[in-house]
Amino acid sequence: MAANVGQEHNSLADNAPDVSVRTTCASLLLYFEHTYGVARLEDVWARHRPSLSLEYLRTTTNFISLRFLESLAELLVKESGDVHFMRKAGLFLASPEALGFAYYMLRAFGSVPVCYRKTIDLSPSFNRVGHFEILRLERGRMELQYRSRVPEINRNICELRMGQFSSFPTIWGLPPAEVHESQCQVQGAEGCRYHLRWMDPLPTWGRYTGLLAGVVGGVGASMLGLGPAGFTVAALGLAGVSLGNWWDLRREMRRKDEALNEQAKGMMGSLEELQQRYDEMFRINVALEDRVASRTRELTEANARLETALAKQKELDRLKSEFFDNVSHELRTPLTLILLTLDSLMQRGPGELSPVILQHLETMNRSASRLLRLINNLLDLAQMEAGKARLRYEPLEMHGFLSSLLVPFHVAAEKKGVRLKLEGAPVSAVLVDVPRVESVFQNLVSNALKFTNQGAVTVRLYEDDTWVHVEVGDTGVGISAQDMPVIFDRFAQADSNGTRRFGGTGIGLALVKETLELHAGGIEVTSELGKGSTFHARLPKGAAHVREDLREGKEGEQVARPTRRSDLTALLAPAAPVSASVMDALPDAPDAEASPDAPRVLVVEDEPEIRAFLRSVLRPYYRLLEATNGDEGLQMALKERPDLIVSDVMMPVMSGMQMLAALRDAPETVDTPIILLTARQEVDAKVEGLTMGANDYLGKPFSPREMLARIEAQLRLRDAAVRAAENERLAATGLLTSGFAHEVRNPLNGLMNALLPLRESLTSGNLDAGMALAMLDLIEECGQRIRGLAEGLLSFVRTGSKAVAVDLGASLDASVQALSWRLPPDMKVDRDYQCPEPVWGDPGSLNQVWVNLLDNAVRAIKPDGVVKVSTRREGNEAVVSIVDNGVGIKPEHMDRLFQPFFSTRDAGEGTGLGLALCQRIIMRQGGRIRIFSDYGKGTRVEVRMPLEANPDRILPPLLSNARPTQPHWNT
Repeated sequence: MAANVGQEHNSLADNAPDVSVRTTCASLLLYFEHTYGVARLEDVWARHRPSLSLEYLRTTTNFISLRFLESLAELLVKESGDVHFMRKAGLFLASPEALGFAYYMLRAFGSVPVCYRKTIDLSPSFNRVGHFEILRLERGRMELQYRSRVPEINRNICELRMGQFSSFPTIWGLPPAEVHESQCQVQGAEGCRYHLRWMDPLPTWGRYTGLLAGVVGGVGASMLGLGPAGFTVAALGLAGVSLGNWWDLRREMRRKDEALNEQAKGMMGSLEELQQRYDEMFRINVALEDRVASRTRELTEANARLETALAKQKELDRLKSEFFDNVSHELRTPLTLILLTLDSLMQRGPGELSPVILQHLETMNRSASRLLRLINNLLDLAQMEAGKARLRYEPLEMHGFLSSLLVPFHVAAEKKGVRLKLEGAPVSAVLVDVPRVESVFQNLVSNALKFTNQGAVTVRLYEDDTWVHVEVGDTGVGISAQDMPVIFDRFAQADSNGTRRFGGTGIGLALVKETLELHAGGIEVTSELGKGSTFHARLPKGAAHVREDLREGKEGEQVARPTRRSDLTALLAPAAPVSASVMDALPDAPDAEASPDAPRVLVVEDEPEIRAFLRSVLRPYYRLLEATNGDEGLQMALKERPDLIVSDVMMPVMSGMQMLAALRDAPETVDTPIILLTARQEVDAKVEGLTMGANDYLGKPFSPREMLARIEAQLRLRDAAVRAAENERLAATGLLTSGFAHEVRNPLNGLMNALLPLRESLTSGNLDAGMALAMLDLIEECGQRIRGLAEGLLSFVRTGSKAVAVDLGASLDASVQALSWRLPPDMKVDRDYQCPEPVWGDPGSLNQVWVNLLDNAVRAIKPDGVVKVSTRREGNEAVVSIVDNGVGIKPEHMDRLFQPFFSTRDAGEGTGLGLALCQRIIMRQGGRIRIFSDYGKGTRVEVRMPLEANPDRILPPLLSNARPTQPHWNT
């Protein structure tokens, strides 16, 4: 009902007859004018433009709506910035300016109680939305209640009323009344209840009594003849009035003294109470400080203990990680020997071994493979616990995946007489790490078959809006109630009794649960002992669950390698994994040792047994070098320069990674292919090895045939790299030869043209000595030009291993001259050489760089374009800049410019090896090369070479010497 009334009221105008201007706006506007000035009030009105004017609000007979009053109050409070503005404005009501003549009438003939009663009796005339009710009225005290039929928005009007009630005693010069509000309608009460307390003025009967006594005394004195009647009456009346006033004032002073004494007593009591509280607070504070100090000491000690425990825990985690790494290495090493030996024996086939021996070998192979799987499961759990697990997200359609996954299990199911079936239709693809999810469902299905001796194992597949659900149900022995809470704990088993009918390590289901949770999924189990179990796994749909912090690598992401450790893959694309068909095509090992011209392979392995096995595998095909640790392998590689290195990772003295870094830093072995052997199968370990410059990574245990195939692939890639580099050099030489042929044509024509007149002059009998001498001079000049061109070409393509002084200006001029025949007539080549100091390097290789870079610039610009070639010195470096105003390079291609076989030209117009070789040549001579480009505006190539003078410096080879390219296999 109140809400309906409020809604009806909201539709009324601002000048609705709700409250009188005299009792509300008068005090508000007067107080604002008195405090802030009339100009400020007019400025507020001009800025906010209320619907009612100041003239309207200053007319005391007008009315306004309650909503307008509330908005006006909120505006004035905001403009004043005083949170107590409404209470202070209410106190301004009991002033002559606000009440006018009524102020003096009340002061002369009224009293405080009468004023309160009359105000409440007359309230309906100035407040038509609410009414007051006096609940209790006593001497100096009153309790009243106010109810409004229109709910008020905030407490501003409440504060105004309280200020007005407080102001009434001030009319008689008394202190303002104390007003307290015990309940408020704005805060949900039925009405506003106010409690008032004030000080009444003393009755002034003393002056009247004195006047009466003086008049009576004056009459009596005049009757006694003490003086004239008028004089005696007036004199004694005045004296009586004065005496009465003195008596009234004395009573007032006593009353004030009593009030002051009461206040003093109250203040003393308050002071004593405050002192007591202060003492209590002081004692509490002292006790609190002691407790805080004690607690601080406890926390400090606890923090110290926690830090010690944390450091100890970190150390334990580190030791645990090292332990698992060592366990991985130590367990995989004998497993490698076992599996390699079994594989080697099983390759002989039934022709050499009896069926019984082959059966035993297969049994041993299965057991060793099972042991390897258990080790892998342990390491996976350790990875997840350490937070090192990484996921390679791929879309997977579960129906097809489960169909193929169940194929090998059908054989085991048929042997046990158990039906194995898949129910459900194809569902939406999910983003998962496929190998890890495959391990999950292999565990679930194998467990179901292991614990089911009759009946069926059913895999059900279905989906809803959020999840893809897979249920693996069986009719086996079931799980007891006491085992259900720990079924997914590590190293816990449902078959926990002493009979141990079913084997296992107790990590399979723990790995299942943690793998699913890693994919933001989950698993639950329901089971009834003797009737079977159902495992319910779920995987999320969509991509919201993909965690970038767990992603192994973004799609298309490649492992970046340090530039100065670049190897053959800097010239060739990374080799694809060796396929099974390639390994199967490899021939059986011959009995004889490798031929003298076979490639040399260095084997670095600390385990004598594995080293001996590798020797037996590799000896028929390669000439072998052996080392027992990384340091020995490093020294042997630098001395013997093998064609390929096969190295273990974890070794004494120097690890395989440390040896790899040293080999990639040495110019002699920067291109030597290196294959790492390790028991660590983690992706991070592989990425680390490949990032440091390894060519391939082979995990233990491995197949001997796979190793041979990978070695063969790396050697062939090496031969291909050498041939590709040589072809690129021949292409540059062909370009120079074409320029030489173009340049030599003119002097050759001049020489041939001079020979004919000279022959005629010598054979005609009329020898013209002047003409003959002129022809000989012309022939000599043309010959000198041809010889100069030939020598320039020879120096241009000649390479050496020893650094010589190279004049950059002359080298660049020769390169520009060699390409001049390809320049259109309107194309300009501006040269600005500011570095006269020579650099020390290989002039032939440097000329190949300049020709390649200039040829790229010429191809990139229009026929009327400009190529700027300049040199300058910066510190201890010479800087060569080749700038063109051509088409530029696209931003997405900038990071791939020095990758092998990448070209921005159209297909068939280049090999994509030019810039890769340029980078290798400049790095070989201790320099750097960078390319800057603004697409559509041009390109700048900057080459920096050291200016150090060292004529004895030996340059490392551009590429290691190539071996004979005859097949390493007789295929």
